Amino acid sequence: MALRGWATFAWQADYGQFYLIDGDDSAFMAPTEITAEMERRGLFVPAAGIVIYTEGSLQQHIRIAIHDREPDHAPVEPMGGKPWTRIETADVSFPSRKFVISSPSMPHPLPAGPVFCLDAATVTVRISWMEFQGSRDDSVPVEPDVIDLAFWVR
Repeated sequence: MALRGWATFAWQADYGQFYLIDGDDSAFMAPTEITAEMERRGLFVPAAGIVIYTEGSLQQHIRIAIHDREPDHAPVEPMGGKPWTRIETADVSFPSRKFVISSPSMPHPLPAGPVFCLDAATVTVRISWMEFQGSRDDSVPVEPDVIDLAFWVR
């Protein structure tokens, strides 16, 4: 298995969500109503791209890794050794074979932002969340959530 590319972002998911948008989709619109299923799974897959929901709007570390085939998946978050609090897998379409990261308050396309290239228009993504467990209070610093996204062609 070869790692094709990766990046880690310190992020703040405004409104508890962020998007991976097809690189050529200038009309991307996230849903305005979040269903119970979307909340339970922590994601929504439109015709192109993906919406990922976070536990809150506090800080996250978002890790994106693109592989040539399904990688071995760590049973716990590798840096801290804490268990994943949620894991989901979905097939996602990026017709242009590239995507960008965005959120409700960011411009799309993100000027000079990172562009991730893929080997196929449809890929599988495994999303692993390691979310802060405890009471959230904006006045008290907490460890950031970790959201790990592993992409591969099925």
